[in-house]
Amino acid sequence: METTMSTSYEDSLRYAEFLQKALFPKQRHFDRIFKDAFVLFKPKHFVSGDFFWLTERNGLTYIAVGDCAGHGVPGAILSVLMHSLLDYAILNKKLKKTHTIIKEVNNRFIESFSSNDTLTPFDNEWVDITLCCIEPSSKTIFYTSCRREILQVSGVEYYLHKGNKHPIGDWQYNANSSFRSACFNYKEGDIIYLGTDGFQDQLGGERSKKYQKRRLHNHILKISNLPLELQKEELEKELHQWMDGHFQTDDICIVGIKL
Repeated sequence: METTMSTSYEDSLRYAEFLQKALFPKQRHFDRIFKDAFVLFKPKHFVSGDFFWLTERNGLTYIAVGDCAGHGVPGAILSVLMHSLLDYAILNKKLKKTHTIIKEVNNRFIESFSSNDTLTPFDNEWVDITLCCIEPSSKTIFYTSCRREILQVSGVEYYLHKGNKHPIGDWQYNANSSFRSACFNYKEGDIIYLGTDGFQDQLGGERSKKYQKRRLHNHILKISNLPLELQKEELEKELHQWMDGHFQTDDICIVGIKL
């Protein structure tokens, strides 16, 4: 009986994995908009709290990469909510500026969990996210980032664009939360990388330590001259070698885009 229940649960997770991936942008959507792009997406266990999102509106391209609290089923459900809130803010309310979009998403996210009941141990849902608005006419990227960063590689130079200190929806920060927009220019052929903390936090190596952000950025810079599909393959190889038998500790998502 226990084996049957376990098999049924795994079947449900596999179907949920299929459904979640159906919501995400496909490679053909990236290929239609960008010169080159890759998505490295590795759920810890079938479904993921990490997500990526993409749309176009009025000559602008919006792309987001986020990391919802937890992983597995709870994180995946939050990722579906975030997809719907981004659609609502940009496509329905027709908001344009990234900080106003994130503010609206934050308000709706908190409202979704608001009730008159007493607080429960689950009342701490949050999302780290980077939202970019790419304006090709001026070669400018406007962005609002919550506890994440954007790595820009331009030839032999690179830049790290940092974001706000507060996540979306974390109740304890809500009273002091503020979301600001920033921007930077890009040249044709520049590459930007958006991601979550799953890769850099993966345990491995000889001492079972975290991979670390600096090592990840250095590795990306080393392979940044390759076509993006090959960059994805190199990142997958690096991850496999680093893990060396360790279990995956978190969902992983990195998106690379050539502008």
